[in-house]
Parts: sequence; structure tokens; C-alpha cells
Amino acid sequence: MKKLSLMAVVATVTVLLPVVTACSTNQAETTKLKADIAALTRQNDALRELAAPPPTSLDNLFPPKAPIPVYLIEMFTLAGPLEGIGVDLQEQDIPGVKANFQAFKAQYDKVAKMVPEWTGRFPEDPITALGKAIDGGNPAQIGPALGKVGEVCGSCHALYQIKTQQKYHWKDFDEVKLTDPVTGQSMAFGDYMIAMAGSYSGISVNLQEGQLDNARNNFQAFKTRFETMAAEACGDCHVDAAGKEIPRKYFVDDSVKALVSQLGQVLAASAPSAQSVQQLSGAIGNDSCLNCHLVHLPAQHAKDTWENYEDLFR
Repeated sequence: MKKLSLMAVVATVTVLLPVVTACSTNQAETTKLKADIAALTRQNDALRELAAPPPTSLDNLFPPKAPIPVYLIEMFTLAGPLEGIGVDLQEQDIPGVKANFQAFKAQYDKVAKMVPEWTGRFPEDPITALGKAIDGGNPAQIGPALGKVGEVCGSCHALYQIKTQQKYHWKDFDEVKLTDPVTGQSMAFGDYMIAMAGSYSGISVNLQEGQLDNARNNFQAFKTRFETMAAEACGDCHVDAAGKEIPRKYFVDDSVKALVSQLGQVLAASAPSAQSVQQLSGAIGNDSCLNCHLVHLPAQHAKDTWENYEDLFR
């Protein structure tokens, strides 16, 4: 076999070294790129869970597709024996703990299959660990194992409980229509609220500008719009099972209507007190407008967001 000269070996290494180095560099870059893509995928999945609506398969388990809130009822059925484990554990009733665990496990396995997208949120390991702790009969071990199961429930609730309520409990305000008593036009609820807010703001703006008649006109527009909303729009949602309207204790009740009347009386004076107008307007804004918005706007904003980004959430 012919031996290579030292110079030939050096020349060969010199030629191959950049190739090997390039391959190593490309491999490192490929590995890093794969890791970056995996990290972005995890982040995307996490952000989707935070921002996206509940899975569409859940629609089949809530009205209007289902006659009753099926999934909610099944979750109550799941919560019952889980709470029973805790109660019986405090009372040192181990037979009761075991019976409640069997009922809980059966319901847990049932609920885990109801929403395919959520199957991964029902891990078996914490349930198995709780069962073993209960079989051991040592309360000092049962308590921590029960806490781990509670963490499973809490982690899912933190992501989806409020969103599920927002989607299925709260009616979409876009479906509410009103006839504006000032213009006679049929309006979507959002447009109606903008018109009412404009007449409400107009009271203070006109007074600052010394336009008393315009301030009074804006008050009348606000008052009639407020009364129409209270009488017609709120009743779209606030009804009992028989369809009878449920009286509201906040936002549009007699105490708020009294504030509106007081504001009208102040404005009816020949020289309205700007301070009184400001105080009454602020009271109406805080007691009615703001408090109502704090309750109702989060659900509507969530619905609007899901609609705006529907393509992104698919």
C-alpha cells in the first residue's frame, strides 16, 4: 500500500477541514432552529389557550344546541364527590372517603371524554395517586394527594371557566336592537349606547359653553334613552324561566332613576348650579354606567375579540 506523504496528508486535511466545520455549523444551526420552532410552538399553544374561545365541540353541550347546560351539570356532578372526600377526610370517615373517591373517579373518566380538545387536561396520574393514598388509609397522605387533584381542576378552570361563562351565559349585545326614542331609528345596542353617552356628555359640555337650552335638550334625550334602555333592552336578558322580567336592583333601579330626576330638577332652575350638575352626573356615571360596564363589558369584549380573530383561532 502506497504511503501518503506528510504534505499530502496536510493538504487533504486542509481541504476537508472547512467542509467538516461547515457541516458542524449547519448541524448546530439546524438544531437551534428546531429548538426555536419548538419553543415558538409552545408559546403559540399557550397564547391560544389564553386568548381563544372554548373549543367548538363544547357548543353541543350548552344551549342553544343542547336543551340544558349539559357540561355544567356534569361538572357539578364531578365536584360533589370531590368535595365529599374533603368533608369525610376532616371527619376521619375513611369508608366515606373511599366511596366518594369511587364516585369521583367514575365521573372524572366520563367528563374527560366529553370534550375531545380537553382530554389532555384530565391526567390519570394524580387520580391514581389519590386512590393509592386513600387505600393506605393515612389522612396525612390523602390530604396532599387530594390537593394535587385540586390543582388539576384549578389549572383548567383558570383558563376556561370564565371564558365558558362569557360565551354561554352572557347574551351577545350585538343581538339586542332598540328604537331610539329621540330619532325613531332602529339601532344596534352598541350604537344606542353611543348615542345615549353623547347626550349624557352633552349636558356638561353645553353648560360649560353657557348653552343652557342645549344642556336641557341633551338631558331630555339622555333621560328618554335611559328609560327606554331600562324598560326594553335589559328585559332581553333579565327574565326568569317562565319569561317574566326580573326586576333589577342595580344600574337602572329606582335609586338611579331618582338621581336622573334630581338632575332634571337642577337643570330646570333658571340658573342651574354647575356643582350640583357635576355631582349628580358623577353619581349617575358611577352608580349606573360604570358599575354596569364592569359587569357586562368583559363578556362582550371577549365575544368581540373572538369574532375579530376568528381566523387566527382556527
